Amino acid sequence: MEVLKYPDPRLLTPCKEVTSFGLELKVLLEGMWETMKREHGMGMAANQVGLEHNMFVMSGPNDGDDKNFFINPKILEVGKYPCDRAEGCLSAPDQLLKLYRPDWVTISYQDSQGNPHTGTFVGIYSVCVQHEMEHLEGKSFLQNKGIPKRTRITLAKKWGLPIK
Repeated sequence: MEVLKYPDPRLLTPCKEVTSFGLELKVLLEGMWETMKREHGMGMAANQVGLEHNMFVMSGPNDGDDKNFFINPKILEVGKYPCDRAEGCLSAPDQLLKLYRPDWVTISYQDSQGNPHTGTFVGIYSVCVQHEMEHLEGKSFLQNKGIPKRTRITLAKKWGLPIK
């Protein structure tokens, strides 16, 4: 698998719900995991490798070696204070932005076998979950409304994205 870079239009296409859970899905998730690790990422959404599945992978808190697979995630609740962390994206190399996302997020999701789960993520993991879920909606962190409009226009021109 190769990581798509902006302005590839597949990065701005919302992902579709996963309805089939089996070996093929597990192979895709493992491939995403290996690609993310090879590129030194912390998280990666399916559309970043050209897949239309509503799922992402994220490394865990134990030295980044914990595999986390999130399928059909939905945000249930977010914190009210911002997390002051810069974030980057494998699809926009060397671009860092501070978006002040909520400092914690609770989501529901399914694992690779379709079992339901709920999880709360804090700090950098909260930022990563929210970033990846934005990808799944076909949105780019480069276009986030938390960025001043003038900066969004500059970023859109730099990366070949629609101006929002």
